[in-house]
Amino acid sequence: MSYDLYFARREPGQSWDEVLDAVDEQDKPLPPNLPAWDNIVTQTRELLGEVKIFEYAPNWELAHEASGISVNHWEGGWEMSVPYWTHGDDARRVVDLLYKLAAIVERESGFECFDPQLGRPLAEITDTAKIVEMFDVVADRFGRR
Repeated sequence: MSYDLYFARREPGQSWDEVLDAVDEQDKPLPPNLPAWDNIVTQTRELLGEVKIFEYAPNWELAHEASGISVNHWEGGWEMSVPYWTHGDDARRVVDLLYKLAAIVERESGFECFDPQLGRPLAEITDTAKIVEMFDVVADRFGRR
């Protein structure tokens, strides 16, 4: 079970439900954006330190073992996830890193980030306390890491 962030291009006035439905119905992949991928990898290393990279075109994945954060560039799309491993202050640090990295992915990819757990785009999320609470609940349910 993971906390997920999605990325998509949204037209002015287009709802996130419309965007996500269109992504689900998309029948052919987008072209990969390798310059954006390279920039994201570089900036992720600056933010998180050592990361593992898995490249199997048309899919690229970046994984940070210590936090569990992953960034995926699959068939031209983007998504991020992190397992609910952490609790309390550790969860707050992971969530802060996740959102900092999401801002990097937004900037470099040109896609907008959407948090389906909160039902809002990244730009509208100013307080991550509710997210940390979710981590606490799930971590307690499944046992803390």
